[in-house]
Amino acid sequence: MYLVELKTILTQALRLSFDSAHRVEEFRNLPVSIEFPEKQQDYPGVWVDFEPTHALEVAGIAHREYVNDNATVTGYTRWRFQGYATYTAVALTSLERDRLIDEIARIFASGRENDAAQRFRQYIEENPYIAANVDFDQIEQRGFASSPGTPWQSDEIIYEGTLAMEVIGEFVTDLTGTVIAIEGITVQEYTDIEPVPPWPGEPST
Repeated sequence: MYLVELKTILTQALRLSFDSAHRVEEFRNLPVSIEFPEKQQDYPGVWVDFEPTHALEVAGIAHREYVNDNATVTGYTRWRFQGYATYTAVALTSLERDRLIDEIARIFASGRENDAAQRFRQYIEENPYIAANVDFDQIEQRGFASSPGTPWQSDEIIYEGTLAMEVIGEFVTDLTGTVIAIEGITVQEYTDIEPVPPWPGEPST
């Protein structure tokens, strides 16, 4: 329900940072994708993924939200998720991998102060469909490795290193499971004497 949208957001945010005006010329228009790079021209590049660490759960116990849309009360469900956004830098030299890791870390760490890096945070935090809260104060470093052999069948060595940040977020779905723009939902208020309508499909009380 949410995974494709979330990974697209995480990918697009970094692509905005590595645009044609990026401060490091070699990393301008850097390939950033949710797929592991298989072509030589995509090196160096970044592979983006998300690792869930908790169950996908409804926000609250028996939680329901209702929207009064043109006099029709509609029910929605708010979901919570938690996990790690992972950014794996891949390159054909150790130095290139390390320089790319440093540059990604700079974007993560300076998002509050640096105008260019700020676009990364803004794109994630201002998305209308996924309310994602990223822990920018702690960046995990994982999976630094090298291995011979490439997807294009050469004997070159691929160098990898991953940066990961914890993400906690919410999204809202309608009765079909379709993700709805969170900002477009205005919850209908009810006073103590007004009955709350039944969830669609439930008998009235």
